[in-house]
Amino acid sequence: MTEAPPPKSTVEQRLAGADRRIFTFFEAWRRARRGTLVPLRADFDPMSVPGLLPQMWMYRFDIERGDFVCKLAGEEVNAAWGGSIKGKTLLEILGPDDHPIVLQRWKFIQRVPLIHYGSAEERLSALETRIAERLILPLASEPETVDHILGLSLYRISVANR
Repeated sequence: MTEAPPPKSTVEQRLAGADRRIFTFFEAWRRARRGTLVPLRADFDPMSVPGLLPQMWMYRFDIERGDFVCKLAGEEVNAAWGGSIKGKTLLEILGPDDHPIVLQRWKFIQRVPLIHYGSAEERLSALETRIAERLILPLASEPETVDHILGLSLYRISVANR
């Protein structure tokens, strides 16, 4: 006799097609909240989800630069950007065309605060499509100071069947 799967959470029901790792990451962030709206950076331990370290990243807003600076980037994230992004600003990573859009989005995530999930597909060739899923979450360095953005980026190549 097989056991029935556990009931899906409201978040899982709303994101029915999302990769299971998105929910694992979200639950680690949610546990770190400890009853607050936004968890403290010190309360979120990346090692609580060791299998997701290669896909994890974190930025902190630098007031003097007026931009986010990468503090942590897993191996798969670095590979997707063509090399290490740790220590680089969002502008240095994205370039001037995409930077204003992402900067505005991340500042909104901080200010509200809110959770952002996105999924996108990019056709690489007639046979291959790159699929990216992201979960972006706010973190605070101290109560009332939401100045970090924590994320999980999952990349995969889908090959068309012929």
